[in-house]
Amino acid sequence: MLRLLDESAQPQTVVALAERLGTHPNTVRLHLERLLADGLVERTVDDRGLPGRPAQLFGRVRQMDGTDSRRYRMLAEILVDALADQPEPTRAAEAAGRRWGRAEAERVSAENPVTGLFELLDRVGFGPRASEHPDTVDICHCPFLELAREQPDIVCSIHLGLMRGALQAWDADTSVARLERREHPDVCVAHLSSRVEVEESRLTA
Repeated sequence: MLRLLDESAQPQTVVALAERLGTHPNTVRLHLERLLADGLVERTVDDRGLPGRPAQLFGRVRQMDGTDSRRYRMLAEILVDALADQPEPTRAAEAAGRRWGRAEAERVSAENPVTGLFELLDRVGFGPRASEHPDTVDICHCPFLELAREQPDIVCSIHLGLMRGALQAWDADTSVARLERREHPDVCVAHLSSRVEVEESRLTA
């Protein structure tokens, strides 16, 4: 039925659909009601002023096809390039990351902010791992690795802002002083520090 409505240039009556499907109009009505409830079909009336009761017409709700592949990499490149064009690109990138971090942090409560940060990073795909140093967090997976290699200052600033924003939303005494990229092993290391020290260093930077 949906295929027939997709192929039809004009909305169809119940009788016309029943004839094309070779079934009873009552069966067509039953299925149309379900499609209406699902938002896949819309109902109108024949307003041509013909004698008698206006016929009900049914047509396909026109909407974008949700089955095709997405181009999120392209969108990410556009957004990163837009941040890179800002007068202070790393600050703009960090600010964007902070907004993202605050939004993510508001979804859950964190009695222990550092534990909450681990859980948040794990949820969004960073693969955090406890370090041998209590004031650092190893980040073993970058969900934006290709872009990070092309625009490391921008992407890493977004990640830094994400962590700072989340900890700020939880009103933590701890923040992230900096992100360090290590090649052996290939991980990023978040260095934790007191929030006061981090904010003072940002003001003087």
